[in-house]
Amino acid sequence: MRKIFEVELDGHNGVYTKLTLPATPCAMLDALEKLWLAEGEAPGWEILQSDAFPGVLMYLDQKGTLPELNALAQRFAALDEQELAIVEGLAIMEREQSEKSRIPLPRLIDLASSTNCCHLVEGVVTDAQLGRFCAENGFVPEADDLSDAAFALLDFERIGKQFRQAEGGVFTRGGYVQRHDELKQVYQTLDITIKKPDYAILAELPDGSRVKLPTPLGETVVEQPARCVDCAAPALNGHTAMRSTLDLLASRLEELEVDGEIPKYKAVLAATGCDDIAQALTLADELDQYIFDPDLLEPDEVAGVKLDQLLGDDMVKLLLPHVQLCAFGSALIQASGGKLTAYGLVERADSHPVQGMDQEQTRAEGMSFA
Repeated sequence: MRKIFEVELDGHNGVYTKLTLPATPCAMLDALEKLWLAEGEAPGWEILQSDAFPGVLMYLDQKGTLPELNALAQRFAALDEQELAIVEGLAIMEREQSEKSRIPLPRLIDLASSTNCCHLVEGVVTDAQLGRFCAENGFVPEADDLSDAAFALLDFERIGKQFRQAEGGVFTRGGYVQRHDELKQVYQTLDITIKKPDYAILAELPDGSRVKLPTPLGETVVEQPARCVDCAAPALNGHTAMRSTLDLLASRLEELEVDGEIPKYKAVLAATGCDDIAQALTLADELDQYIFDPDLLEPDEVAGVKLDQLLGDDMVKLLLPHVQLCAFGSALIQASGGKLTAYGLVERADSHPVQGMDQEQTRAEGMSFA
């Protein structure tokens, strides 16, 4: 599914993260986890980039919820360029009929679901072009028997304006849009609740079908390539492996979920830059080699903890105004070989630096040889 919006999410506590929409269920939950929201708290959002129809941000009311915006992105992603031009036309009509300059997200979702309620005449973007199209295609009976010379003398701009005003049509960058049926009301029927999916991995097979992993007990796993579409560890989305490997990883992810270690696993994936399913499976069995602190997200927090360990509260209060906490924290992280991730601080239990998977593999092979 193609990208529609790039958004920045605000946790209202100084924590931000970015998310591409439409987002899969696991990616959405992961982004919210990074924001450290209080129970029941909704994130703020701002669109940084849009790959929908040109000018969509001029129409979109940004007071809606993140699930509503994701539902709109899902609708847009399923449309082709002609259908997006129709949605733009419907948005223009909506603004012309309303005193409001912005369209609420629920209404935009309805508009994006109503493309088959309209006609689009591609490439027609002026009254003159519309008038000529109508005259050439039998919509102006008086012009049917005219000679070419007489036809060329017609006032196409006037004809087009009359048709546009009578039909209530509008021009978009993609062409002329005219509504011929009532718009669909789909928003009220949608379930846009953010909830945990009933799989650890959603995989796409070569024929385009999708399967939920791990495979239920008793079912045979057909060996074939499969692509991770949605994963409890979203960093692995888009990566491909044999289905049996993905199935094993999905089983391990379920075990990690039960043990409460999914946040640590995601942090280690990020710290090591793991981008391979087989390596990700190996990491799932090596989490005890890493130390994870989810409370440390910034260098100054690392510095504060270290100072608390070394000094009493009174001494820390005296020292803080004279210490560059961010620089000190960064130096501490570098010295320990740790890595800060969006999930927290990751360090190795053996005090070696946290390295990329290739480097870790090379180091391990060197130790085995020794």
